[in-house]
Amino acid sequence: MQIEVRTYGTARFVLGDKQLTICIDDGATIEDVLADLTEDSDIDPNDLVVMKNGIHAQQLSSEATPLEDGDQLVLADTIDE
Repeated sequence: MQIEVRTYGTARFVLGDKQLTICIDDGATIEDVLADLTEDSDIDPNDLVVMKNGIHAQQLSSEATPLEDGDQLVLADTIDE
């Protein structure tokens, strides 16, 4: 199945694209996608703000929430002061 990933801030800079369409396995979770996307980078997935279809991941049951075909993830870094 396919999902769309939109990136902002450091995530966009490191991943190199504003928008990605990626193929994932059935049953893949937000956590799985974050691990795959950040595996070869300095990005700590725990430092990202993650939204699934416009809903903050913290409002979902967890980052272990399964994804479905056509879902959209938004990845952005937090603002440090």
